[in-house]
Amino acid sequence: MVLERTQGGQRDFDSEDREFWSLQARSFGLWQFGNFDMRKIILTLAILYPAAALAQGTSTPADPANPPTIGGKPLVVVGSKKTAAAKKEKEKPLSPAQKLQACQDIDDATKERLNCYDAIYAPQPKPKAPAAKGVNDCRFLKEEDERLTCYNGFADKIPKLPR
Repeated sequence: MVLERTQGGQRDFDSEDREFWSLQARSFGLWQFGNFDMRKIILTLAILYPAAALAQGTSTPADPANPPTIGGKPLVVVGSKKTAAAKKEKEKPLSPAQKLQACQDIDDATKERLNCYDAIYAPQPKPKAPAAKGVNDCRFLKEEDERLTCYNGFADKIPKLPR
C-alpha cells in the first residue's frame, strides 16, 4: 500500500488511488490547527475552568423582602415559603393525652394546673358525682382539690407520648 500525501497533509491515497482520511484528519478536525500540543489543551482548560466556576458564584441571591417586579407589578412566585405562623396553623392539634401531659409541667397542687386541666375538660360539677372511671369523669367533681387529685391520678398513668 503506497501512501501519498497532499500539500496540506489533509488527505492520503492508497495504491489504488482511493482517498481516505488520515488519523490526523479524523481526530475531530484538529488537523486544521496544524501542530496541536496536549500542553496547550491542558493550559487552556486550567485557565477556563476556574473562570467559569467563579462566574457562576458571583451572582447575588434574590432578596425575599423585595420580589422582582415588571412595570411595578410583582412577578408570580410559585411555591413560596410559608411563614412560621402558617406552619403552626397546619400543625396537628394535640390529643387530650398530650394536653394532660403538658399540664404536668406546671407546678403540682396549684390553681394554674387545675385551670390547665379545666381548659381540656370543662368542669360540670354534680352534687353526687360517681366514682371517676376515666379522666373525663373528673370534671363532675365539685371540690377543686378532689378534681385536681383526680386529674393528676389519670395524667400520671398516661405513658410518655412524643410531643
